[in-house]
This record gives sequence, C-alpha cells and structure tokens, in this order.
Amino acid sequence: MAVSRNRVNPDPPSTAGTSGRRYGGVDSEERQRQRRARLIEAALAVFGDQGYHQSTVRDVCKQAQLTSRYFYESFEGMEDLFRSVYAEVSRDLMQATVMALARSEPEPDKLAEAALRAFFEFIRDDPRRARVALIDALNVGGEMQTAFDKAQEDFALLIQGFMTQMFPRLPEAGLNHHMLAQGLVGSNTRIATKWVADRCRAPLEDVLRNTFSLFQAAILYARDVEARLPPVATRQSEPA
Repeated sequence: MAVSRNRVNPDPPSTAGTSGRRYGGVDSEERQRQRRARLIEAALAVFGDQGYHQSTVRDVCKQAQLTSRYFYESFEGMEDLFRSVYAEVSRDLMQATVMALARSEPEPDKLAEAALRAFFEFIRDDPRRARVALIDALNVGGEMQTAFDKAQEDFALLIQGFMTQMFPRLPEAGLNHHMLAQGLVGSNTRIATKWVADRCRAPLEDVLRNTFSLFQAAILYARDVEARLPPVATRQSEPA
C-alpha cells in the first residue's frame, strides 16, 4: 500500500477467515455495503472540515466509528476513498440538476437559470461538498484528475443535448455544440471555485446573475446565428 503524503496510515489487516454469516437477519455483503456507506459519509465530513491532505485513515475511521480493518475491506487507501466520495457528490449534483430541469419551462433561458440555481444552491447548502468537488478534487492527483474530467464531461454532454435540440442549425455556421457546452461548464466551474474559495461571501443571487449572463449571451448569440441562416430548402414532391 502506498503511504499517503504527509501522513502515515495503518497497515491493512488480513481478511483471512472473514465469515459470511448473517447477523440480525443481514448477510455479510449487506453489512459491508453499510460500512462502506458509513465510511463515505464520514469521509465527506472529515474532508470537508480538514481537507484531503490533512486527513488520515484514522480520522475517517474515528468519524465512522469503525476500525481500519473495515476501511481496507472497501478501499485501497485515501485516494480511493476520495474518488468514491467525489463520485457520490457528483451523482447527487447531477440528480439535483436533472430534477431542476424537469421542473423548468422548456425554454433555453429558463432551463439555464434552473440548472445554475440548482448547482449554486447545492454548493451553498453543504460547504463540505463544495470543498470536495471544487477545491480538493484538483489537488489530489493520481486518477482523480480523470474522475474530475469525466464529471465535467457529463455536465457538458447534458448541456450539449439541450443545445442540439434547441439550436440544431449552429453547425451550419461553423459552431460546435460540444465545444460551446464545454466552455459554459468551464466558466461555471471557475466562478463556483472562486466563490467557494472566498467562503461563499458573495450573495448567491449575485453569483447566479453574473454566471447566468454568460449563458444568456450564448443563448442570444445562438438565436441570432440561426435567424441569419438561409431558410431550410423545402423538398418538392417529384411528379409520379
């Protein structure tokens, strides 16, 4: 096992002799799943309070009220645990975003505002998630960069889907739906990261207004581009 930087973790114990017996009607696989969930929940609290690089296996186990034996039955080390915490935060954010979009009016401006509000409220309502997703995620290193890039790509694909549906003719003007979506996600992430680093001191409505202005500008530009394109030729029926 690799030793985590700036801290020493206990050696993983042997798992020989692990029993598959049932206790209280719960089998060993379900008990392990429950312990894993407790460790992830505990890690979110520890990382959110101390930061990844100042946290240890002992800190997480103490928060979860479990021994290191149970830590190593589910995770290879702290980076593995952090990726699991980050994945759960990203899933929760995606779910909150999709739900906000489902409740919104099907207009580009309304959809953008709903998604942005869901994102910034998600951050504001639990600063621990913000630190994991926007601060430490970029400083863990290793395979975490790949996980971060994939989460960003997932949100870009979400935006791209709506953009393709609402502005299907942009490629005729040399514009790339995916590239535009990536740019919007990148600007949104940058604003959110600075907001979190500043302990969310700026009022949420101010942050939302400024971020939305970038999306609104893109929407207005897309509308203008499509309005200036030549009409789609109507294919006339050929004589029989």
